[in-house]
Amino acid sequence: MSTWRSLSLLPSGIVLGAAMVIGQAGAQTCAAPSVLTVNESTFFNTCLSGDNSLVVACGMFALTGPALVIRMPLPYPIGQISVQSASAGYDPALFLLRAQCGNNAPCGYAVDSGSVVDTLDLAQVDSGDYFLAIAPFHFESSSCGQIIVTHSMTPQQQALARDGVFRGGTSAPSPNL
Repeated sequence: MSTWRSLSLLPSGIVLGAAMVIGQAGAQTCAAPSVLTVNESTFFNTCLSGDNSLVVACGMFALTGPALVIRMPLPYPIGQISVQSASAGYDPALFLLRAQCGNNAPCGYAVDSGSVVDTLDLAQVDSGDYFLAIAPFHFESSSCGQIIVTHSMTPQQQALARDGVFRGGTSAPSPNL
């Protein structure tokens, strides 16, 4: 499967029925990325903790606000990532950066549906190490805002992920080598 996907429009409407994790962590940057807990929704405020040094996603999409950065090691990419805007006028996109976090990082996938909830089906990407950058790239969007991020999996998907079995692709080299 190719590691490049063009900016895709995906249907929205995922129901966020998981528990909400309340609290605000420090800066969510390329140097200090956040980590998600499966099946828990986490609240972030990109105005307070976004990365302003990431100004381009996938080497081609100019970001118009600070990016929330989440580390996503995916030895068996399954489940979905959903991002729900909790701020009026804030429309972030999702950029799955392959193996590294930076302005020229290759893109594994990008999603912007133009609606309140964007979802990324992880079955569409190859196994490997990723960074998820969440930021707007439309000038009509507010530059920052509050979002709710959820990495959802079924119990069967969680069992596969715990086993660490690769889906057939190879893992991207670790950026720490």
